[in-house]
Amino acid sequence: MKIEKTMQVIYLYGFASGPLSNKAQFFKRKFESVGVNFQIYDYVLNPHEFRDMKLSELQSNLHEYLSANFPNEKVILMGSSFGGLLVTWYAHLHPEKIDQLILIAPALQFSAEFITETLDTSFQEWELKGETEVEHYRFGGSIPLNYSFIKDIKQNPIPTFSRDDFPVSTIIFHGENDQVVPHSWSISLAHANPRVDTYIMKGDHQLLNHRINMWNEIVSKFKLK
Repeated sequence: MKIEKTMQVIYLYGFASGPLSNKAQFFKRKFESVGVNFQIYDYVLNPHEFRDMKLSELQSNLHEYLSANFPNEKVILMGSSFGGLLVTWYAHLHPEKIDQLILIAPALQFSAEFITETLDTSFQEWELKGETEVEHYRFGGSIPLNYSFIKDIKQNPIPTFSRDDFPVSTIIFHGENDQVVPHSWSISLAHANPRVDTYIMKGDHQLLNHRINMWNEIVSKFKLK
């Protein structure tokens, strides 16, 4: 499969990251250097939006964005960590709009329990306070996330992505020493699924030391020059 020069790549960054992240800017430069259109979808613009964000609304917003800007063409969605979850969920719901997924350490089994443990709090404490603090790299410090984030996940549960019938051709890169998102989540989706190619690398969650390796695999996969 070859990406034509007019093909569009849309990148979604991670949970506490942003459009100026190292990986986002690296892949923007690389794709544009070979004539492929590349956009970073900025899904949380400010601390206020982060505080009140809900996964179900992020999905709706992504659908509106893609429908408005690319109504008659398929796109390649690329996501890192939480962004990987968002694009995988979107492809699960709207496979007809997606040509390919490229995932970096995707949080495929994200859940209310997972994020609560990751943020070192509890449901009870979070609900009692109404919010919990998140160290956010983009916004330069600790900012609140409302408990409505958890309520929304419970009311709109994230689907289980079946390895047997996942509908979109997918490349996954994941570090075997990832201490944030287990690489077993990626292996679980990829196992025995001919549409999914997984590359487990000797690295951590960020995989910053493997940017060139990831790019080379993408170049080989899509025959980019």
